[in-house]
Amino acid sequence: MILAQPTRGQVLSKALYRLAGTIIGAFVALFLTACFNQERGVFLGGVALWLTLCTIMGTLERDFRAYAAMLSGYTVAIVGISCIDNPASIFDVTVNRVSAIVVGIAATAAINDVFGSPTAFEKLAANLRRTGEMVQRIARDAVAGHGVPDDMTCAGLAGEIIALTSQVSFAKTELADAKLRLAGARSAMVALLEMLTCSRAIANVLRRGNISGPILKHIRTSFGDGTPVESPLQAVHDLEDLAKEAHAEEASLGPTLDEAWLIERSMALLSDARWAADGIDALQHGQRARTQAPELKIDQHHDVIAALLNGLRTLIGFSVAAGLCIISDIPATYSALSQVAIILTLAATTYNARGFGMGALIGTPLAIAVAAVLNFGVLPHGADMPFLAMAILPIIFGGCLLLMNPKTATIGFNAGVFFFVILGVANQQNYEPSAFIDRNVLYLFAAIIIFISLVLLLPPSATGRRFRVGITIGHDLLLQFEGHGEQAGSALISRHYDRLCRILEWNRYLPNNKAKQRVFSRLASLDELNVELARARRHLQRAATIPAIRLDAESAYRSTIIYNVDSALYRMKRKARVLLDHSINLPHGQMATALAAVSAMVGAIHLLEHNRSALHLYDLIPVPDQQWKAR
Repeated sequence: MILAQPTRGQVLSKALYRLAGTIIGAFVALFLTACFNQERGVFLGGVALWLTLCTIMGTLERDFRAYAAMLSGYTVAIVGISCIDNPASIFDVTVNRVSAIVVGIAATAAINDVFGSPTAFEKLAANLRRTGEMVQRIARDAVAGHGVPDDMTCAGLAGEIIALTSQVSFAKTELADAKLRLAGARSAMVALLEMLTCSRAIANVLRRGNISGPILKHIRTSFGDGTPVESPLQAVHDLEDLAKEAHAEEASLGPTLDEAWLIERSMALLSDARWAADGIDALQHGQRARTQAPELKIDQHHDVIAALLNGLRTLIGFSVAAGLCIISDIPATYSALSQVAIILTLAATTYNARGFGMGALIGTPLAIAVAAVLNFGVLPHGADMPFLAMAILPIIFGGCLLLMNPKTATIGFNAGVFFFVILGVANQQNYEPSAFIDRNVLYLFAAIIIFISLVLLLPPSATGRRFRVGITIGHDLLLQFEGHGEQAGSALISRHYDRLCRILEWNRYLPNNKAKQRVFSRLASLDELNVELARARRHLQRAATIPAIRLDAESAYRSTIIYNVDSALYRMKRKARVLLDHSINLPHGQMATALAAVSAMVGAIHLLEHNRSALHLYDLIPVPDQQWKAR
């Protein structure tokens, strides 16, 4: 039931991670049992620490890697705790557990092949085309001067693009030539994120209205109807020539900084559009992309504090349950610890920890009631395996329906997955009501412990998580102001959008008002300032390798170190102007590098002006050291 997924690639991917997690958990269970089989308290303490570690790792990971981490944790509970009173049987129980998982994986894979489940590759290709068309339409509207969607909408679209990394990992299990195809997919995803950034910058500069008519006309002619040009290099050369013509026409003044910003962002947009189109084509046809983005790394935001809090919740919840079992001194109570371990670890992968707690409190009694009806009303009328299969089929079907509905998924998980344990199926089924009651009282006890741990003990807070994203943005911005920030690249831009998606996710759990929209816009703008400063420094370092403008580029680079906003704005505007004037007659290629540096500086200047008051309000301006003051 847990392995059931909508596409074949998801099934195979989850199956492989499930097998890996089961094997790791089984070895840890063997190790703990071998070391502490005579010390019940120490053994359970070791299990609690292992569960905590796996919960932390599962929170930091994504997709089925997170599931594998969780599984390796609660497998120790399932295997080790069941043998706590009979350590000699641990090896047989481990072999049985791994064998059952392998059988389940094989059965699930076979069913998906027989019924022709759709492939993750088809879904990836369709979603990549769809998001590509949406980004292309935004780029076309931006160049035409029609504006672009607001920050939240653009962040949501970027989140859809980043989410395709999951489908890329699923598709690996389906394709013989996965390396070529999926490299093209990643190149397209990186290019689409860059296109989105360029489109927003173009819309911003056109909104300011400081662009001359001839330059705007030439840019729109170069971009055309949004169809990727066959030769982005030639189009870039044309735009470089456009900057030179603007300099000649304006005599000594040359193109304005905003015009340089627009020209460079249009140049980047043409290249990104070509990379996106070639990447999508490579994915669909299984060939090496004709052109490819220079970097293919897509990184994501990690909330370490949330991971530690989840680990602490698991540690306390399991330890309390284990302590109550030890105090009660009833051997059978230890079977309920497995349920506690499973739910506490799996709940850490989702923000809806409360939902898991309520799911345990409702789903467990529901499963007990259904099991009671089946055990005492149906099973006494038959004694073979086909009869049992037909009797439980409607129950499993009902559990799957509950799992499919997001509102009842946690109830379906608790009721469906734990149904067999609650029923207590055996070769010689026990129909004694007292045995049934004694066994399931323990599972009700476990459900209550789970509810308390997930609903009342350190519940996740949307405001807290959003605040921690803001702290991360502020920390990175401080480093960037001091010149120690991360270099620009696909990892930084993808993490920027992933942070915004996390804020959007937490905002869904907050009251719908203008305050959360203002908070989102401010955090988005501050993180964008971090990206623009990183981009400026990267291109300025490249420009410093050009002998004709080396001194100008180095001086401009020093101006991007910010300890005072007003003086930084003055210096950056002056240095950007000088660098633009001195690079206007550089040969093709070198001029593009200089224009990229000037463009990034102009973008950072506008963001600094926009966030001037917020930087002082939130105390995001670093204090200069003595060496800098002396300089």
